[in-house]
Amino acid sequence: PAPVQRYLRYAGVINRPVVNNFRVVFTGEMREKGKDYFPFRSVQYNFIDNPARLFFMKGHMFGMDLPGYHHYSQGKARMDIKLFGLVPLVSKSGHVMNKTETVTFFNEMCLLAPASLTDRRIQWHAIDNEKSKAVFTNDTISISAVLYINERGQLTNFTSEDRTSMNDMTQYLFSTPVNEYKSINGINLMYSGEAVWH
Repeated sequence: PAPVQRYLRYAGVINRPVVNNFRVVFTGEMREKGKDYFPFRSVQYNFIDNPARLFFMKGHMFGMDLPGYHHYSQGKARMDIKLFGLVPLVSKSGHVMNKTETVTFFNEMCLLAPASLTDRRIQWHAIDNEKSKAVFTNDTISISAVLYINERGQLTNFTSEDRTSMNDMTQYLFSTPVNEYKSINGINLMYSGEAVWH
């Protein structure tokens, strides 16, 4: 659709090499509903051809570091959080987790690797001049999302109804509004934003 074409032009990925994998380092704050924010730092590795996401996070709560690890590969996902990196606190896997991580993986394709949006596993549907719907299929799981792209060509938001909160096993609208873009290695990419459960 025209908005997605506009985004690819703005990002500067036309006539550039295809993205096979990427590494991202994040710093930020997160919280559970009704609780205080805590700082975190994460490093992740994403692979496009055979979709995989390896996400390592270290949060700081109650005066201690809590390491977390998300593993998504071959359509299957797992999340582990351990006290001191040794004592299991949270361990999640299964079909719901698989679908939720598929949304996360596609979200990161959109925000962090726009050149990957020509992938054959994406079906695009035009909505209007600022919104496009995408259906992304990996293995046996299909998820959908709506991309919001302004006149300048910036992806300003991504929403999906297919992501489940693992705390209460309920699907909520999930969005990732973008606050700032920067040129990184010659590509205009999201530099800061939010992840919001509605």
